[in-house]
Amino acid sequence: MALYPYIRAGQSSRHISHPEFDILKASHKFLRDDEDSKDLQWNEQLAAKYYDNLYREFAVCDLKHYKTGNFALRWRTESEVLSGAGETSCGNTRCEHHAAPEGSGPRLTTLELPFAYEEHGEVRSALVKVVLCPKCCKKLLWKRQKEKEKQEGEGPSSKSEAGRGDADHERKRRREEGVEDRRSRQGEKGLSERKKVRRESRP
Repeated sequence: MALYPYIRAGQSSRHISHPEFDILKASHKFLRDDEDSKDLQWNEQLAAKYYDNLYREFAVCDLKHYKTGNFALRWRTESEVLSGAGETSCGNTRCEHHAAPEGSGPRLTTLELPFAYEEHGEVRSALVKVVLCPKCCKKLLWKRQKEKEKQEGEGPSSKSEAGRGDADHERKRRREEGVEDRRSRQGEKGLSERKKVRRESRP
């Protein structure tokens, strides 16, 4: 999950020092319970303060590894909320439409994702809303769609191969039936000829 120094609007561009940033990464939680705010040590208080300054209505994501079904999510900062990034533009930070002016990009879709993640050795899950353009929606669902096609065997290539196999089997069956039919007719013809010869050879 991507983290970077948060700057409140109106403040100077002073960045958080590296030691504080390391503390944030070590103590950050994607979701915090009310109980998490009680009896906190200093490093936890710093992470909780950063968390309180995030806007958790919509998330932004990174779909770099979409073919493996893995993606990263984080909450938006104040500057992103003010610019509309991730709400009036595509929420994929790698998308060309992420920083597009309002109304200039493609039609957007709001999705509610079941997001499973591991945090401090514990597996957790949450429902998170993201806004994506059509291209990024396809990326998000890419692995699931491929698995569905594989399970159902509905790919175009498999259908055509199955059709060719059935046609070959039918032609083979007809050839075999034709051979048996010819053999049967030849046998009947030979039998009738032998009977005819016997009748003619009688005195």
